[in-house]
Amino acid sequence: MAKKTESEVTLEMYQSVVQATDKQRRLRSSTFWGLFNIKSRRTTVVDRIANMLDNQNLRVVVKSGRNFGEEDGPDWIVLTPKLLPELEVVTEKVSPSEWPSPEWFEMMRTRAFESEREVEAYFISPILEKLGYDYDDISIGYAVEMFKGVQKIKTEADFVLFNGPGRAKENALMVIEAKKGDKGISIDHLGQAKSYAQELLPACYMLSNGQQIVVYQFNGMLIPDERIMDFDRAELQDKWAALYGYISKQATIQRKKWMEGQISKAKGLA
Repeated sequence: MAKKTESEVTLEMYQSVVQATDKQRRLRSSTFWGLFNIKSRRTTVVDRIANMLDNQNLRVVVKSGRNFGEEDGPDWIVLTPKLLPELEVVTEKVSPSEWPSPEWFEMMRTRAFESEREVEAYFISPILEKLGYDYDDISIGYAVEMFKGVQKIKTEADFVLFNGPGRAKENALMVIEAKKGDKGISIDHLGQAKSYAQELLPACYMLSNGQQIVVYQFNGMLIPDERIMDFDRAELQDKWAALYGYISKQATIQRKKWMEGQISKAKGLA
């Protein structure tokens, strides 16, 4: 099994903190550094990990009072979220004016998928149609240029939804990653979708394997993105109003405009 990268470990730590009831995670120092597969705590290594945690909006406290990286193995390291500015959404709630039929929901609940392409064609595409996206809005296999370290690479997002036929970044509304039905949604898949979002600046990004649907609101890299929905397709009918309110075309256009305003304000204060 491939070892996790430091960025993957850091993201998993953040996810465990924000999902915890007390919004913290306590780890023995030996366990903490072991997760990063770090055996020698040189100053450059400690600084690198500290910066990664800081960028992930995590605060680090060593219970013994020692400096981070200088603690003993049995010492406790406590991770908590940094105090972050609240982004208050002032947009109006979007509700569906017309619901899919019960027969449609039943079909979506019981369909079997043999490949990732079938998940895209027979699950994600029908949902997008019901959410108000037109043929011209949908780009399948959208080419994205991004940096991996210092190297610029070309890759493809499974779906990128735009406001109309224009494919400029300012028209990007949502990124969707599809996976094969027998594969769960992993931290790698999440990192992939998030990396596309950071390049395209959409309102949201979604992941689905035809069984599970996970939706994140993209917060423009001002604060951590927020997981707003995570449910099984058997719940699609019960969750439809909320799903529509977050990722319908009308909702994503509205939130995209709001987020662009927040980014502009942040740049003005920089």
